[in-house]
Order: sequence, then C-alpha cells, then structure tokens
Amino acid sequence: MALAREALAARTETANGWLQGTPPGRTVRRIIDGLVGIELFDRSMTLAAKIFTSVLPVMIAVSTVSEWNVTARSLEDQFGFDPSVLSSAVGTVDPTTPTFAAFGVFGLLMVAVSGTSFARALARIYAKIWNVPSISLRDAWRWLVVLFAVALSASAIAAANELTNLRYFGLTLALVAELAIWWAVWTLCPYLLTMGTLKGRVLWASGALTSAGLTAIHAGGRLVLPRITETAQHQFGAIGLVFTAISWLFVMSVVIVAAAVITKAVALDETYIGRYLRGPVNGSEQSAESLPENDGAHHE
Repeated sequence: MALAREALAARTETANGWLQGTPPGRTVRRIIDGLVGIELFDRSMTLAAKIFTSVLPVMIAVSTVSEWNVTARSLEDQFGFDPSVLSSAVGTVDPTTPTFAAFGVFGLLMVAVSGTSFARALARIYAKIWNVPSISLRDAWRWLVVLFAVALSASAIAAANELTNLRYFGLTLALVAELAIWWAVWTLCPYLLTMGTLKGRVLWASGALTSAGLTAIHAGGRLVLPRITETAQHQFGAIGLVFTAISWLFVMSVVIVAAAVITKAVALDETYIGRYLRGPVNGSEQSAESLPENDGAHHE
C-alpha cells in the first residue's frame, strides 16, 4: 500500500501552530497541501473534459446495443433537456437512428479504445496522490474496465431512479441504490488504477466518500440544473448546454479528486482513525513504521 513511511513522518512533524501541533491540525494541513499539490482545479477540468469526450460517447454507443432511453433518461433527469440536442451539438450521430445502431459492437469497441483517455487521466491522478507507478500497456485492460464501469454506472443509476415511483419507500430505496452503485464503482476504480496497491479499508473509505459526494451533487443537480440549462439554452442555444454539461462534470470531478486526497490525509493520521484505515497486518493493527515511504515522485 502506497502509504509508506508517510504516516511515520506525520507523527514526527515539528509542532508549528495549530495546523502542525495537533493530530487534527496536521490532518487538515495534509488535506490542504494535498489539494494544492494535486492542482485540484486543473486536474478536475481535465477529468471533466475527458468524461465529456470519452465516457459520454461510450454511454451513447452502449445504448445502441442495449436500450438508448435508459441513458437518455439519466441525462434528462439530471440536466432537464433532451440529450439528442446535446448529441447534435457535439457532432455525435443521433443514437436513435438505424445507421448508428448498425454501428454495433465493433463501433463500440473503437469508441472504447479511443475513450480510454479518461481512465488514463484518472490513473495519473491516482498515481500522483498515492505515489504508485503508472500503468503499463501490459495492463491496459484496466483502463477499459474502469471506462465501462463509470459509463455503465450512469445507466444503472438512471434505472435505480425508477424506484422513486414506488410508494412510501421509493425515494429512500433509490437513494440507497445510488449510493451503493457509486460506492462499488469508486472502490473498484482506484483499486484497478493503482495496480491493486490500495487495499482494504482505505479503498472502501475512498469509495464511500466519493459516493457520498457524488450522490449529494446529483441530488443538488436535480434541483438547480434544469433551470440553469433552460437559461443557457435560451441564451446560447445548443452550445450553452455543452458548457453547462462540462461545468457540472467539473464539479463532479472536483469531488472525485478531492475525495482521494482527503482519504489519504485521514489514513495518514496518527490516531485510531488512521491506524484503522491502514488496517491490520499479520493479525495486528498496521503501525506507522510499517507503511511504505513516500518517495516524493510525481507521476504525470
């Protein structure tokens, strides 16, 4: 696990004010330093652009070999507009046409291969946060798995939203299902993209924090995005929808990147929480001294 002797270093930091003189202060300081070091907004904007140009086409392509209206509902539910307008705006073939449907599995494969740029960008982010080696071409299959996991999760959440039609507990069931889907996906993604270096409680904690953040963002989007997109479409036409979509994907990307940074900062904590997240080794709680050292390398 790429938490090395960083935890030991956290214990021996020289006290310098509240942010250095107490364990909670040092955790806050590590979060701030981590967010600055990862270049949160630059990385998030890059990731948002990759989602728009890589994940969205895969979602549309998958719909041609399954059911388009599920993917369409996921976009319409979040943004409040017909997604075919967005497809035409970015130059994507209308997925409801027979010609696009004939594109088939081979076309889906081509879109997926070109769409791995999203997974590669995410892998570079995790490599820098967790100080782990970058993925080689020999393990390129990990990029494809991550790409399809993220793309299919949107359709799965759209299907889960149908639970809101149930009486009494429908909304609660839909919320729990969404949390579970995001949790599974964002536990799997860092595991694959860090070559299995991250394990156990750290992975689950990162997945849970990302899941909670994305679910909250998704819920907020249902309230504010329809009005925002209506205004953007009225003022700028279809291109306004594109800008709105990318902006919202940027917000979601901030959650994804920040959740990983926060999880690492908390896992390096020298208190019980940090020791718990680092997990047991050989039947005993993992000590700070047993964690691998942060070599300070930057993986770009």
